[in-house]
Amino acid sequence: MIALFDIGVGNGLRNKLSEAVTKQDMALARVYVSTAYAIFGLLQVGFSLLFIALFNYVPWQKLLNTSINNDHLQLVILMTAVAMAVKMLLDILSYVLFAIQESGLAGFINLLSNIVILVGTYLLTKFSHGNLLYLGAVTVLSPVIILLTSGFILYEGKLKMYRPSLKLADFQYAKSLLSLGYKFFFIQMAVIVLFYTDNLIITQLFGPAEVTTYNVAFRYFNSINTVFAIVLTPYWSAFTEAYAKSDWNWMKQTYKYLQKLWVGLVIVVILMIALSKPIYSIWIGDRVDISFTLSACMGIFVIISCWNSVTVTIINGLGKVKLQLYLSVIAALVNIPLSIFFGKTLGLGSSGVIIATSFSLLIGSVIGGIQAWKLSTGNANGIWDK
Repeated sequence: MIALFDIGVGNGLRNKLSEAVTKQDMALARVYVSTAYAIFGLLQVGFSLLFIALFNYVPWQKLLNTSINNDHLQLVILMTAVAMAVKMLLDILSYVLFAIQESGLAGFINLLSNIVILVGTYLLTKFSHGNLLYLGAVTVLSPVIILLTSGFILYEGKLKMYRPSLKLADFQYAKSLLSLGYKFFFIQMAVIVLFYTDNLIITQLFGPAEVTTYNVAFRYFNSINTVFAIVLTPYWSAFTEAYAKSDWNWMKQTYKYLQKLWVGLVIVVILMIALSKPIYSIWIGDRVDISFTLSACMGIFVIISCWNSVTVTIINGLGKVKLQLYLSVIAALVNIPLSIFFGKTLGLGSSGVIIATSFSLLIGSVIGGIQAWKLSTGNANGIWDK
């Protein structure tokens, strides 16, 4: 989680760099990149030191509801936190690639990291005996090594005009990055609560075994979310560029096109719900029993989540995120109480938890759709245009 403490600078850089490139101001573009690295570096050092200072005061075994040896668990958590902090600094490379609409290359780097993790994990199963420390090292250090190598190669070649330099870091531009970035930061924090607390809630309410059931269904349906996110990624910076050029026609037509893609996705998800039982049977056999209710609820969540992704792609690309910030905070505040209510009070189990997450996301998704339409047609004003 420490890797998410970038105060939103990454997304702020993505928008500002895209604007500078659109205006062909390459000198300013390089200053933005250099300043972002400097800010990220200071932030990660600060948060890492804070994490280390508070580390021993956290009851990790109780928090994670596990009986794993506490010394091994603490070592893995500490290594993971520091590695994630380093990864966040190196991951600025991805934001640079997104800004110049090279999302395919960013995706390849991420894919390469995942392949290395899979291969490393497979080798551990052959030559190790369930060592948590080794598994943690492979999982968190592989992306760091891949990003470090990729950054060196790209900044010496394809991205040489954006190569960061401490001499070019200018903190007078920090305000420009942070004025938008801090809004992204609070949105990110809300997203953590909204999307990444479900497993913890289920563990505390129903035990780790129920998490396994939930995660199988989640991974099955979330494959759609993952593919859709890859499709949408280049549109963020494309909308930034179109807005800088006041190309309203392109924005309106592209929004309509993304809506059509979403409708097609809805059909696919409905088919996935209908076929979930036989697919689970082929995939995992009878080791885990997943109810049709959980599958249906997970499918509905993915449909809402993907629609939300369409709207925020436009809203984030134009940097008009004030309304999204308010809605995200509200969603985060109601999600955990609703999860407890639907899951435990109403006795819906893990299905109730994902129902709560879907409901929390729904209001923002509807209002976000209205804002995205207003922005893409040039008719936004007031809170819709902030």
